[in-house]
Amino acid sequence: MKITGLLVLTALMLLGIPGWGFAQAAQEFTDPAGKYKFTLLGDWRAVSYNDAVGRAKLEFVYGDRAEGLLKITREKLNGLNLAGKAREEEENLRMYRAGFERATNEHFDAGPLDGIRFAFYSADGGRKAASAFYYLQDGEYVWVLRFTGRRGVLDTIRNITDRMARSFTPLEK
Repeated sequence: MKITGLLVLTALMLLGIPGWGFAQAAQEFTDPAGKYKFTLLGDWRAVSYNDAVGRAKLEFVYGDRAEGLLKITREKLNGLNLAGKAREEEENLRMYRAGFERATNEHFDAGPLDGIRFAFYSADGGRKAASAFYYLQDGEYVWVLRFTGRRGVLDTIRNITDRMARSFTPLEK
């Protein structure tokens, strides 16, 4: 009788732990400058540092920089539509990235923001790299979430990068 009760208690605890760990894996992040917020999932974490000139920089790292890196920028569309902006960047990457190989360019449902997801492979310092860029239109501006990482790592966490991009919310106009 005691052993059965102990087995049931152990089973209930094991069933509860994965849900608890998953709930702990999501963390709301708000940009210190108040420009945006989004949800960090899994092993993604914010890293702040000063560049060589002393400017404060903010990046997001998955494990270490080689495994996954996210940089967020806000750019003016300058008369282009969202597809034109993505196409312009693809043309530049074709010329300047060694081993450039396009994977996808697709509409991305980003909630209130119109979005495009552009993914490609390239060589980075002799290693195979994967990249997924999310273009999220915010009026005459576009927020670009540039995920880069080791090929095979970034590919396997697409569901996480998609969810992080969908959670992205601009805070200023």
